[in-house]
Amino acid sequence: MPQLQMQKRYSTLTCNPKFKAVLLGEVGVGKSSLFRRIKDNIFDERLQATIGIESCSRSFDVDGEKISFQIWDTAGVEKFSTPTRNYYRNTQALLLVYSVDDPTSLQRLTKWIRNAEDQAPKATRFLIGNKCDQEKSISDESANNFAATYECADIFLTSAKTGEGIDQALVKITEELLNSYQVAFMMESSFPCNITSTYEESISLSKDKNNNSMKDKSCCF
Repeated sequence: MPQLQMQKRYSTLTCNPKFKAVLLGEVGVGKSSLFRRIKDNIFDERLQATIGIESCSRSFDVDGEKISFQIWDTAGVEKFSTPTRNYYRNTQALLLVYSVDDPTSLQRLTKWIRNAEDQAPKATRFLIGNKCDQEKSISDESANNFAATYECADIFLTSAKTGEGIDQALVKITEELLNSYQVAFMMESSFPCNITSTYEESISLSKDKNNNSMKDKSCCF
């Protein structure tokens, strides 16, 4: 179907899609610092992570549509255990974070990929090299090979400290998810409401009442 017709069909949706992404990676790669930069546009090396699950939302205008994009952070839970199924529920994007100045942090992402394959097998993967303000110890070739091996849709370099590359990465990730949404909508044209409701559910903050070690927080700006 021509792109114009696809856009016209998409514009008939009663609600704009809402996407969910989760941050994954080893302790020390800067996931919580990235989250705080996204959430409040701040960076504080002395700030300690709160143990629990945190989330925040950003909105972007893509092709004339206002798209809501929610990001979840483990906020230190991985120090004690791997995130539960509740963390991955209705996730469309896995943000795989490594530190460009720590060669081991890239290879250790394989553990998180294996965990995510069980919990969110259909989520699109994105590789994020954080701390790009530091001297790189991981070559572009190594990052590209890793991304190709584990079928990552794109690679981004960011700095939670300076804010470099973060907004650009979020916009491109949102565009990629929107394209996937449009394709899914067209393939399921007989049941558009089902497709829409699936994405709407992705931003629901569902507390696991049986897990007292975690707490959910939401924020918008």
